[in-house]
Amino acid sequence: MKRSGWMVLAWVVAGGAAAQTPSETLYHGGRAWTGQGFEPRDLAVRGDRIIDGSALGPNATRVDVTGRWLIPAYANAHAHITNATMETSRVYTDAGVFYVWNPNTIVQDAQDKAFFARPDTFDVRVAQGGITEPGGHPERLYVEFLSQSVYAGRPREWFIGNAFHYGSTPPEIDATLDVLSAQGADFVKAYLLNSERYAELKNDPTAYGRRGLNPENFAYLVQAAHARGLPVAVHMETAHDLEVAARAGADFAAHLPGYGGDEPEALDSKRITPELAALVARSGMRVIPTYGIIVGSAYDEEGAITGEATEQIALQRENLRLLREAGVPILIGTDGRGPIFSEAEHLVEIGVFSPAEATRIVLETGPMLFPDRRIGCLDVGCEADFLVLDADPTVDIAALRRIDGRVMQGRPLEATPESVD
Repeated sequence: MKRSGWMVLAWVVAGGAAAQTPSETLYHGGRAWTGQGFEPRDLAVRGDRIIDGSALGPNATRVDVTGRWLIPAYANAHAHITNATMETSRVYTDAGVFYVWNPNTIVQDAQDKAFFARPDTFDVRVAQGGITEPGGHPERLYVEFLSQSVYAGRPREWFIGNAFHYGSTPPEIDATLDVLSAQGADFVKAYLLNSERYAELKNDPTAYGRRGLNPENFAYLVQAAHARGLPVAVHMETAHDLEVAARAGADFAAHLPGYGGDEPEALDSKRITPELAALVARSGMRVIPTYGIIVGSAYDEEGAITGEATEQIALQRENLRLLREAGVPILIGTDGRGPIFSEAEHLVEIGVFSPAEATRIVLETGPMLFPDRRIGCLDVGCEADFLVLDADPTVDIAALRRIDGRVMQGRPLEATPESVD
């Protein structure tokens, strides 16, 4: 995407990329997000905040955004690659994603967190390593696969307490939560996989990596995490996992049942019932479907759903419909570091949400992940983190992709050369 005229103006007035952005700027002529839709409205910025336009001084910079839509920056509620490098940061910010939750990573230290706190990088909150049991997911992923590539040569012992922790009993759960607190975890990632078959899978060597925590201990884990001020996000595979998490009072579903490329015979265990949807709603849990993971294999070259994916898509559609009707808050996450666009488009493509509803889901994700921040809004007092689009995404969800400009903490942020065509 080439730099648009309004962005060139902003940078020229500021004196170029090396100069400081003017302390006051008025973006005029565009349509700004209200929380429900767009309205013609100028946006006044002082420093890193949106202010009342009447408070601007006579020397404020004026930037013409006529014919553009101003929208809060995006968030990704589930992304595992958040290296403390400008290269990684730009992958996110080029795609308009300024805020990320990483629900399982190698422990990040104070230096990493200082990088994310800079005004020119994306913001990240981490769970550090997730909580599982010996032989549970993600142990096999790290020990058998990532130890051969990303973490070449690392022994199994190195990953324990770093990439994942054990929580087989209440005392072990307490000890692990104390470690996570000391490591600076912002929230807890806990693993439930096929919990209805926990007793069967626990001692089955062929189930290595396909099991998780004892569901009988899960309510204790959530209560103990909350006592330490840590919200809980849950990896889940089946509807029973979702029920266990909801009854325990977990805060986030890090996937929804049916997110993967499941075999037809496995789909019944992924089906959400109206009663379960109502339970999730009463629990206050927020859900991150990551249903767009299957996009690459579910659609043919013409954009039609392939025959092999028909049942999977039908399951996703029904699960989301029930949760939507029950009033369960839905967030946007991808499971990878890619843009959130395909996830939002998938929610529309399968016929559950309109473009306007999907746009609100995208924009409501950030405030749910960072409740202590005034983001996801363009009102007076909100942080000046916003994007400039060339069309209205509430009409065409694909417009979320078409970013003409980015403003982070009140300063224009150029896309990297790799994203300029």
